[in-house]
Amino acid sequence: MTLAGVTETCVSCSSHRQVPIRRAWNTRQLCRIQRRCRQWGGASCTRCHRRFRTCRQALESSEGSGDEPVDIDQLAKRLSQEAEKVRQQQSQDNQTTEPTEGEDLAAELAQTMRDAGAQRPAEVSSPFGYENAAREADILAEVGEGGFAAQEFELLEQIGQLSWVTETQSENPMSLGQQRTAQQTAIVAFTARYYSNLPFQDPQPTLLKEYLPGARSLGCNELQLLNHLHPLPEQKWRAAYAPLSSDPPIVPLLGYFMAGQSEVGAKVSNSKSPPGGALWLVYKWEALRPLSEYAYASQSSGGILFGTNEEAALRSRCRMLRSIMRGTLQALAFCHSRSVAHGSMGSGSVLLSTYDDRRANDLIVKLDNFGFGRAHYACSLDLKGDDDSCEQSAALFPGPKPLDEDHPLMLAQKEDLQALRGVFLELVFSALGSEGPSESTSGPALQRLLVDVFSGNMDEFRKYCEQEPDWQEAMLLLDQWNGAGWNLIRDLAAGAMSASALVDNHFCRV
Repeated sequence: MTLAGVTETCVSCSSHRQVPIRRAWNTRQLCRIQRRCRQWGGASCTRCHRRFRTCRQALESSEGSGDEPVDIDQLAKRLSQEAEKVRQQQSQDNQTTEPTEGEDLAAELAQTMRDAGAQRPAEVSSPFGYENAAREADILAEVGEGGFAAQEFELLEQIGQLSWVTETQSENPMSLGQQRTAQQTAIVAFTARYYSNLPFQDPQPTLLKEYLPGARSLGCNELQLLNHLHPLPEQKWRAAYAPLSSDPPIVPLLGYFMAGQSEVGAKVSNSKSPPGGALWLVYKWEALRPLSEYAYASQSSGGILFGTNEEAALRSRCRMLRSIMRGTLQALAFCHSRSVAHGSMGSGSVLLSTYDDRRANDLIVKLDNFGFGRAHYACSLDLKGDDDSCEQSAALFPGPKPLDEDHPLMLAQKEDLQALRGVFLELVFSALGSEGPSESTSGPALQRLLVDVFSGNMDEFRKYCEQEPDWQEAMLLLDQWNGAGWNLIRDLAAGAMSASALVDNHFCRV
C-alpha cells in the first residue's frame, strides 16, 4: 500500500492543501499516522499564515488503480477501524516505535487471554486466588514473544503430572487435621523433540509443561518469574543444545507457546478449554531428577542397603546429603538475592544432576516449580521497555532500599526457609533410616511432629528422635561438629538468617 498524500486543514480559515508523502507505508505505519492526526503539522497557511494540522489520511494508491478518484471519507473510516484494532492489541497505546513481529504476536495472545477471561467461570479463571485473565495478558505482553510454535515439537512420553488438592476442615470435632475433598490436575509434563527447521540443526530433546486452562495463571506466574531470574534466550536451538551448567541454579526456560490441549490434558481437565487453549512452557532437557526420589535410588557401589563396604558407603551418603543441602541453599540464595520467593519449597521442587553418592563433588542442584512464587521489582513493570526511566531511577536511588521485615516478599522468603526445614529433615531421616524412607520420615510428618506435637521445641524433638532405633545414623550426622545439623534446623525454623548466610554453616561444608 502506498500513501500518495495527506490532506491538511488550517484551523483558522479552513483552507485545505495536499501534502505528498514519497515513501511506502505498511498498514501498521498507516495506523500510527492515524493516531497522530491530531498533532500539529509543520506547514503554514498561505491565506492567514496560521499553522496547518493533519485531519485525515487520503489518496490511497495501489498498483493498477490508475487515475481513478479515491473516496477520502471511506478511506479515513477504514484506517480508523484498523487503528482501533491495533490499539487494542498493543499493551501501550503511546508506543512510538514500530512493533516487531514478536511483539505483535504477544499482543494478539494478550488480547486472546483478555477475551477468555470473560468466558471462564470464576472457579476456573482464578483457581489459586491471585491471578486472573487480565493479569495473564499483562504477563504475556511483558515477556514478549515465546519463540516457539506447536508444530515444532513432537511429544514423546508423558513423564508426570501435578495436581492441586482442595482441603477443608472436618466438621467432626473428634477428627484431627484436615480432610481432602477434591483433586484436580493442573500440569502435565512431557518429553518432546524440538525441530528448528534450520539446516545443520539436529532435533533436540526438550521438556514441555502443559498448563491446563484452569491453571494457566500458574504457568504465567512461573513464566514471569523465570524470565526475571534469567531472561529467555534468543537463540533457542543453541540454548537447547548447550551442555549442562550449574549457572543459573534454576530450571532453564527456553520459551513458550499457546496451543490446544493434548489428549492427556483433555482427559484429566475438568474445565472446558477457553479460546487460546493451554499454555505450554518449553524447558531445556537436562535429565535432572527430583530430590523426592533420591532416598529410593539404588547405588551402583552397593551402598548401605546391600551391606557392601558399609562404612565407606555411609561416609559417601553423608557427604552427599551435605552437598545437597549446600546446593539447595545456594539456589535459594540466588532467587532471594534477586527479590524472588519460591513459594512452594518441597522435595519435588529440588532437582539433582545425579543420585550417585560417589559424585557429591560434581553435584548440580536446581530449583523448579515457581508457579506460586512472588517477586518484588525495583523498577515498576509499568515502565517496561522504557530503559531511560529505569536508568534515571537508578541514578536517583543508586542503592535499593532494604525491605521491612513485614514486607510480603520478606515474609515469603522466610516461609521458604521454614519449608526447607521440612525438606532437610525428610532428606536426612529418609536417606539414613535403617528401614529406608517411610511415611514417618516424610517431610510433612516430621514437620507435624516438630510443630504440632512438640510446639517447635527442638530439644524435645531431639530427645524423641534419639529414642527411635531406626534413626541412629541420622542422629550421628546431625550431632557432628557440635550439633551443626541441629543448629541449621533451628536457623531454618527461625528464618532470621538469609539463605546465603546459612551456606556457611559447618554442616554444608563439603
